[in-house]
Amino acid sequence: MLSFESVEEVCESKSITLVVHPAIRRAVRGYEESFYIGLRCFLKGESDGIFFLPLQDGGYVRLLFSQRRSAGGHPILRVDPLTSEGLHRIKMAVNTGN
Repeated sequence: MLSFESVEEVCESKSITLVVHPAIRRAVRGYEESFYIGLRCFLKGESDGIFFLPLQDGGYVRLLFSQRRSAGGHPILRVDPLTSEGLHRIKMAVNTGN
């Protein structure tokens, strides 16, 4: 099974810094393979960059992949909830799931 650390290593091998909130990182556990596939498709330009993250309560939060550059010009891949309440829902799901 693919781990989140493996996903990070792939990004590092491509000289891309992956920026993910710690709660999202915990919530992705168990879905690393589909997360990785979504990320790869986005980087190849084959998807819109939306990833549906299943939550333990049976719902989901849409995450958005976006590419940016740091102030120093280094490539960054950010993963953020698509809506403002998304991070709160993820935090609640992660905290109740422990």
